Amino acid sequence: MAFLKINTKFLLLIVLFTCFYASNAQITIKGSITESDSITAIPFVYVINSYSGQGQISDGNGKFYISAGINDSIIFSFVGYKRLKLPAKSLYRGDGSECKIIMDENSYKLNQVVVSEFKLKPYEKDYMKRVIDNSKISTVNAMQSPITALYMQFSQKGREQRKLAQIFEDIFIQEEVGKKFNGETLRKLTGDENIDFEKFRKYCYYLSNDYIINNEGYDLYYRVMDCYYRWKEEKR
Repeated sequence: MAFLKINTKFLLLIVLFTCFYASNAQITIKGSITESDSITAIPFVYVINSYSGQGQISDGNGKFYISAGINDSIIFSFVGYKRLKLPAKSLYRGDGSECKIIMDENSYKLNQVVVSEFKLKPYEKDYMKRVIDNSKISTVNAMQSPITALYMQFSQKGREQRKLAQIFEDIFIQEEVGKKFNGETLRKLTGDENIDFEKFRKYCYYLSNDYIINNEGYDLYYRVMDCYYRWKEEKR
């Protein structure tokens, strides 16, 4: 009798496990990511399974594929675009065809970003740093592994990785710049609520990213105000 009770409990556990597994069966999602015009592809978008934290990036043509449970959610994230979080089951096509993801631009441009408005997730920063580091390894290892170095130098994968690394380095630079100088800072310094931050940056060409990053306090903001006074004199 005791043996039957143990077997019954064991069978019940198997049934429950089978039901749970079936309810979150693994699927493979294929798709392409475009801008709001449904034509222009967006490359190098983060495609992340929010349940497992695993993912990849879209390729140079905006294409991606990712494995997920049927009840999982997929995050699509890229700088300058509104983040999406969509149910995996809504993206899955049982016939093997691709889904289409349309991402809308944020209302502000990248060089107007205030750090408090846009923050990179820790997993995004970690991934970006790994890509940047890996893009430099091929040069370091050229003597140790010349075949690998040649592959990374001339293959499509190598070119895409270097391009992606450059994009990520630019994002990190822009983040550092935004901590010191952004649209909000400019409005507070000048008291001018209507000033166009993007046009001001183009006009003050010597306020380069490098200058902003390497200067602090008085040296930086004196230069900003000096340029602002000339801007007003010319009635920009």
